[in-house]
Amino acid sequence: MLTEQVWEALVNSFGSQMKSAFTASSFVKEIFVMGYPKLLGLIDSLVERLFRDTDVKGVPPAIKAEAREQLIAALEPFQTAFLGKSLARLSDFVNSIFPTAARGSLPTQEHITRLVSHIHEELDATKSDKRLTLLVLHEVSKVLHLFAEKAECQVILHWLLL
Repeated sequence: MLTEQVWEALVNSFGSQMKSAFTASSFVKEIFVMGYPKLLGLIDSLVERLFRDTDVKGVPPAIKAEAREQLIAALEPFQTAFLGKSLARLSDFVNSIFPTAARGSLPTQEHITRLVSHIHEELDATKSDKRLTLLVLHEVSKVLHLFAEKAECQVILHWLLL
C-alpha cells in the first residue's frame, strides 16, 4: 500500500535524522536526552492523532499498530543516553554517601531518605511512559545493588575498626 511505503520512508528518514542529530550537535543531543520522556509523549500524541485522523470506516488504517515502536526505535541513541544519565545521577549520589575518607561510617537515615527522594525524581520524570519507567527501574536496581555493596563494605569496616 502507498501509505505503508510513505510511512516506511518517513520512519527511515526520521531515524537517520535523529542519528545525525545525536552525533553532530551536542546541544541537540543534550536537549533530546534530557527531554526524552517529553519526546516520547510527542511520539505518542503523533501516533494517536494519525490513528484518529485516518480512521475511516471501510478503509484500512493509514499506519500499522507497530508505528509507535518504529519511531521509538529511531530514538534509541537518545534513550540509551537518557538511561545512562539517570544511572550516573543516582550512582553519583550513592558514591557521595560513602566517601572513601570516612571508612567505617554508616549511612544515616537522612542519606537513605535522600536516596529514595532521588529515585522518586527519576521515576517521576518517566511516569507518562510505562516502558520507560521499567527501563529506569532496571537502572534503579543497579543503584540499589551498588548501595548494598557499599553499605556491606562499610559495615565490615565499622566492625573491624571497633
